[in-house]
Amino acid sequence: MKRNKLFKTVNLITVFVLSIGLLSGCKKSVVVTGGFAEGEVFRINTLSCETNEMNIYLTNMANAYEQTFGEQIWTTSAGDTTIEEAFKETVLAKVTRIKVLNLMAKNEKVSLSGEEKRTLKKAAKAYMKTLSKKEKSELGANEDLVYKMYSEYALAEKVYNSIVDEVQLEISDDDARSVTVEEIFIKTYHEDNHGKLTDYSESAKAEAKERALQIREDAVTGADFESLCAVCNEGDESNHTYRRGEMPESYEKAVFDLEEGEISNVITTEDGYYIVKCISTYERKATNENKEAIINEAKRKAFEEKYNEFLPNIIANLNDKEWAGIKIIHDPEVKTDSFFDIYKDIIVDGK
Repeated sequence: MKRNKLFKTVNLITVFVLSIGLLSGCKKSVVVTGGFAEGEVFRINTLSCETNEMNIYLTNMANAYEQTFGEQIWTTSAGDTTIEEAFKETVLAKVTRIKVLNLMAKNEKVSLSGEEKRTLKKAAKAYMKTLSKKEKSELGANEDLVYKMYSEYALAEKVYNSIVDEVQLEISDDDARSVTVEEIFIKTYHEDNHGKLTDYSESAKAEAKERALQIREDAVTGADFESLCAVCNEGDESNHTYRRGEMPESYEKAVFDLEEGEISNVITTEDGYYIVKCISTYERKATNENKEAIINEAKRKAFEEKYNEFLPNIIANLNDKEWAGIKIIHDPEVKTDSFFDIYKDIIVDGK
């Protein structure tokens, strides 16, 4: 894979990575002390998370995860830790996020309506009906607790939406469009067996450019471009679809100005030379997807800014002993995984 390819994955989990930091003592606003109530896992300002609550989150998410990857996933290592411990940290971050967003609700003047509360009670009743007697006992679940959890989850979503809904963007088709190309890449670096990259000497770079110029000349004088790709391309693939911002500026400027069927001049980048043939200047589906991605990124940034502004108001305390004692329940009779599905069905979809 060429080192100049930019991968800009938009994932909302990056917004909430700070949640882990809140409980691990890396923020100046965090004070870790004793004085926890029995069964209290952590406390953030006035809000607490109890063991029973964490059990419900952890078990539902773990069982859904297990259905996708199989029971053997829990025996897999994850660097210096296990998948199970890493998964616990993920759930801790999620629950922390929910609590922080609930604390933000007052600042954002967001609250649940009476109708929303009645629907949440309906969801709590529905979830409790899915639990066996043993599951209720193992999880420590009761209707009041589930209602509280659903209420916090709903309020967190409402706060998030209230912030991101303020973002209004008009994205033009040209700003969001993608181009589909065939490309020939002539590199100007070596890569050893360990992935270490070393630039060519100046003379070797000059030779690479001469080859690129000759390939371009062959292409524009009638040689089949696909055949040239098969013989000359030093990249992983020849066919690509790019949107703006994914490739170096010199590449983007040249390629986005091409007409369908047109072949570019030799494009110089820090990693080598490209000869590009434009296959399509506009893909409606890709353009719509790009518009959505651009808007989502703007919303993510808007939320992250507001979230980070609120963090200095947070004092978080983690009960290390209680947290260490919480384990994923591996029991064939405790297979509940519908906590979030029921929420979606009743609260989101209105079923």
